[in-house]
Amino acid sequence: MDEGEALPQRQNARRRLRARNEAEDQPPSREAVCAPTSSGRAAVGHGRIKDGASAAAAAPDGALQAGPTISHTGPEATGEGSKSPTRAPRSREREEEEEDQQRPGSAPGDDGGGGGGGDGALPAYRSAAVGAFKFEYLDHTADVQLHAWGRDLKEAFENCGLAMFNYMSPLELVRPRETRSYRAEGHDLPSLLYGFLDELLFVFATELFLAASLTITTFDRVNWVIEAEGVGEAFDREVHEVGTEIKAITYSAMAISEERPDDAEVFVIVDI
Repeated sequence: MDEGEALPQRQNARRRLRARNEAEDQPPSREAVCAPTSSGRAAVGHGRIKDGASAAAAAPDGALQAGPTISHTGPEATGEGSKSPTRAPRSREREEEEEDQQRPGSAPGDDGGGGGGGDGALPAYRSAAVGAFKFEYLDHTADVQLHAWGRDLKEAFENCGLAMFNYMSPLELVRPRETRSYRAEGHDLPSLLYGFLDELLFVFATELFLAASLTITTFDRVNWVIEAEGVGEAFDREVHEVGTEIKAITYSAMAISEERPDDAEVFVIVDI
């Protein structure tokens, strides 16, 4: 009995039977066969698995792909599926910056400077003294801070005056040729220091006199009076180096200290 006589009333079943027979007689397509996996088996289609040897025999030439990656026509292959985000590699500069921020005692943008040998340490106290003088200059926004010290306040005041002169013209070139007398008054220590420096600056502005040395002869802390003498010479462009002009003395952040025995210091910000 042929197939038409056996199943005349079931045409749908006959079509399904014919399609299954044709599918078994045809080899799998290029897209249906994938590379063998590590277990020696190859994936066929989206869910069927055949033995690696039989799949290689059934597939046409070039159907198998080298490597362990399985190729298929699912959404992952077309880019429609979800992808895990990739992280861009960090640059070497970025890694060094993060290491600097994690180092103890360091701050963002710290380049390890400040006279500490490149390890970010602060400079030693009074280490920036100018030559053999007992004063130094500290950075300040748009201005400069004079820091002077001595065995007592009298010497600290003298060195602060020399720091001001040296900032306007290096004292190493000033010769001791003339003498000037100074007198200043105040009502407390800060005003006395301010008045003393202001008097020195006034004489320089009117006579261009640079004092290479200062000696306070009277330091009255009862009546708040200072009398002093300066030895030096008038400024000469052909002899002296031009520094930075100091316009005025200020009270901003002024500090006077004599807490330690045989040691005193003053801090004064000047307008430049």
